[in-house]
Amino acid sequence: MKVLIISHAADIDGVTPIILGKLVWDKDLNYVLCEVNEIDEIIKEYIEKNKFNLYDKIYITDLSISEDSAKLINNSIYKDKILIFDHHLPSLDLNKYVFSKSLVEDENGKVSGTSLFYKYLLDNFNNDYINSKGMQDFVELVRLNDTWEWKINNVIAARDLASLHAIYGNDMFIDKYTNFFKTNQTFYFDDKEIFLLEMERKKIKDYVDLKAQQMIVGKLLNYKVGFVFAELYRSELGNDLAERFKDLVDFIVIVNVSRSISYRGIKDINLNEVAEIFGGHGHKNAAGSPLPQNLHAEILNVIFKNK
Repeated sequence: MKVLIISHAADIDGVTPIILGKLVWDKDLNYVLCEVNEIDEIIKEYIEKNKFNLYDKIYITDLSISEDSAKLINNSIYKDKILIFDHHLPSLDLNKYVFSKSLVEDENGKVSGTSLFYKYLLDNFNNDYINSKGMQDFVELVRLNDTWEWKINNVIAARDLASLHAIYGNDMFIDKYTNFFKTNQTFYFDDKEIFLLEMERKKIKDYVDLKAQQMIVGKLLNYKVGFVFAELYRSELGNDLAERFKDLVDFIVIVNVSRSISYRGIKDINLNEVAEIFGGHGHKNAAGSPLPQNLHAEILNVIFKNK
């Protein structure tokens, strides 16, 4: 059985489904990690070029696809081999299609793309690796981090796991924990990782403090917003600044000129609706949108104009 997983490249909720898939299907698994603004083009390409023919099953995790892409899948010969597991608000509208298994909350609270996919695997595959107590704990840490419930419940290990992902990068993180769960029934941080995490906490604090000094207060739509140019620690930065400057701004906008735009807040403002205005989507307190296609050329023009 040949399997393809297409998932979000940005965080541990996107890469953990790949770890789960490797533990279930091993060498029969291929995967693609992409940004939110890339998924629709990938679906179009794979359908038009019949790339889905190579696989018996295709899973899309932690990514919200457009209505046009959903229609394209539904009208294709592949709709019975594709399943989507997403937890962003816009994906709920896609549940009218049989291939969408999207959910924002269940009886236990907020879900993540990883936790949705994990439950599906547990229900459909008998696999000792994913049935372990360690994997259950790992998936819960991913969920707590992605929903930001770790902050409410003070589960520092969830934040630390995301920090390790930032240190390792996607490929090393996937390889590390795929191999880890093949030999471990419980989850833990080893001595080397504990040392790395201590160093990383200091780096994050210094980085957030620097960006707090560089924050530009301005207007966006009808809101007073803190604008920050940054490429690292998106979630930690956005939430820390939103809390730190809650009396000054309504929410934080992080502009990563290499990747995308992120919106982070702690107030009763639906940032998913804000992001949708700029072609994005997400959650109430955390959302994102793509960069304009010509942004880099415009930046260069401003810097080197008439030179």
